[in-house]
Amino acid sequence: MENTPLLPEDVTRTSLKHVHLSMCVITCLHYVSSVIGSLVVSEYTFQYVSATLQGDKNSKQVTSDHARSNENCSTHQNEAQHESAQWNAYFVYAEYGPGVFVIVFGGILSDYLGRKLFILLPVLGTFLQYLSCLVVVQYNLDIKYIFIGCVLSGFSGTHYTLHLALCGSVADVSSYDKTRTFSLALLHLYAGVGSAVAQMSTGYMIKYLGYSMPCLVSVALCFLNFLAALYIPETLPKSIRKPTTDTFVHKLSQFFAFYTSSSNLREGKVWQFVLCLVSLTLIITPLTTRQSMDIMYFLGQPFCFTSEEIGWFNSANSLVVLCLSVILLKILHLCLVDEVITILSCVSGIACFTIEGFASVWWMLYVAAGCGVISLNPLPVIKGIMSRLVNENRQGALFANVYFLEAVCRLAGSSVFFNIYADTQYLMRGFVYLVYAGFFAVGAILMIPLLFSTRRDLRKSKEISVQV
Repeated sequence: MENTPLLPEDVTRTSLKHVHLSMCVITCLHYVSSVIGSLVVSEYTFQYVSATLQGDKNSKQVTSDHARSNENCSTHQNEAQHESAQWNAYFVYAEYGPGVFVIVFGGILSDYLGRKLFILLPVLGTFLQYLSCLVVVQYNLDIKYIFIGCVLSGFSGTHYTLHLALCGSVADVSSYDKTRTFSLALLHLYAGVGSAVAQMSTGYMIKYLGYSMPCLVSVALCFLNFLAALYIPETLPKSIRKPTTDTFVHKLSQFFAFYTSSSNLREGKVWQFVLCLVSLTLIITPLTTRQSMDIMYFLGQPFCFTSEEIGWFNSANSLVVLCLSVILLKILHLCLVDEVITILSCVSGIACFTIEGFASVWWMLYVAAGCGVISLNPLPVIKGIMSRLVNENRQGALFANVYFLEAVCRLAGSSVFFNIYADTQYLMRGFVYLVYAGFFAVGAILMIPLLFSTRRDLRKSKEISVQV
């Protein structure tokens, strides 16, 4: 089997470094800008709802110092959390409803047209989304107007189309081995660095500058990111691309080809591909809503975090955990196969969510973060396993499957998890995190048959090599 990157041999080491550097810059800028924007939207929504419940929306501006201290963390905030959680779910529906269709066709067409177009499109959509949000917070408009930005982002493919194009680029320039898994993990690290920078600074910007300034920063960074995306090299050579003469039906069939026959895979069997995809789906589902859920959870009792405290906690969680997870992944690769790493990482996630669910004081949240230090590793590891199962000219269709399911999970998860959180406020505030842990547990169990299959294949290959 071919085991080399797709780029031709005359591509220099400098060109490959340019690709990786461009992906690093684009991913970091995207996450800094989008996380700032999403945090502003979440907190603006919470304060708008809180002001409405207090009956002072029409007489006062929605300001960033509304309910920002422990003294203001009163019982009425539970009702505000309930309603703002519902609004967050509606925003997700508006964005990812149309987005799932763009994700499918974006992934498929990236195998025909290259990756660059599908990096530019969602970056432009993110710019338009937060530009419209800037207008909302600047003029203290009703939160219903936030739907405009969500729809614009949805029709540009959302950040999932950006992710699938970047993952396709990683597959284009990496070999069919563990280096691909590690390169995908680096994308998560870049995202974590961007998220940490945004979360660390946004709380202070909201407190001292209000909602408009951080939103303006988000828009400016989105524009810079679009300029950076214009200069990323195309990683899929024309010689590898699928012919554009294929009919629409044939192109659409590429999305489902992995489920019909093992002949459509580079190696492995259909059941292995499906198990990986289902396991990844179960692990991703809780993570799609965790950031918004954490904000709701930390704003209320017994923590009553301020915006700065939320920023510090989330930035520490993103930066430290992701940096350590990448380092530990490199170490674990020296002695363990990817399937074992996935199971161990799921156990880490189960411990993290369980402790966070039962947390009653602030320091327990940091203990939970420490226990979950490798809880995000299943994402790049399972994607790496699946990418090695698929031919080089079908990587876009592969990641279309992955991110289509992730978008669907975000839609379903927003309905399920936000409602669970809202309906269990008076029973157990952290109950939703125990549900998250259950998803991770099932995802780990599904990887066990794949682990046995991998070990059996390794034994067979060793026996063949000995006979030869």
